[in-house]
Amino acid sequence: MGAEPRADRTERSAGMLALGSWLVLATALLPGLIADPTEHAPYHWLIFATSVLGLAGGAMWAGARRGWRRVIATAAALYLLIVVVRFLAVSVWWQLEFASFFDAVRFALWLKSRALTHYFSHGRLLDGTAVTFYEALMPAFQVIVLLGVAGSNRRLRSVFSRSRLTTDSSQQAR
Repeated sequence: MGAEPRADRTERSAGMLALGSWLVLATALLPGLIADPTEHAPYHWLIFATSVLGLAGGAMWAGARRGWRRVIATAAALYLLIVVVRFLAVSVWWQLEFASFFDAVRFALWLKSRALTHYFSHGRLLDGTAVTFYEALMPAFQVIVLLGVAGSNRRLRSVFSRSRLTTDSSQQAR
């Protein structure tokens, strides 16, 4: 794999955010998964595998390797898909029997916020911080990463198309 120049600040920020967030998530999950692999649900293993993919993309970004955008975007999109499917299956689905979809989602989000309030109000700061990162910050970070990578890809495509147009016009002038 060859080296690839980094384009702009947005792209650097997206790469740095991806690398940092995946590093924190993998570091948080790894001790529990190693201590007792059978205790954790397949969801946790999927999230861990996604974090390894994200770490690989972050390492590719840090080494300015080609293809890092695709790896980071795939990891972010996969993570968001897993989190949304789990949220719908675990927190929303059971409520659809007696509430509309909108009300079920709203109640599930309210219930999650109450859990955070419970942790922090009972002095369980580490638990509250971990759940805040895991349930709110990490999905938000991955949305930001996707937007940063998508925005940089659009700019790169427009630069390449402009350079192609100037090359084509100079060849037609000959």
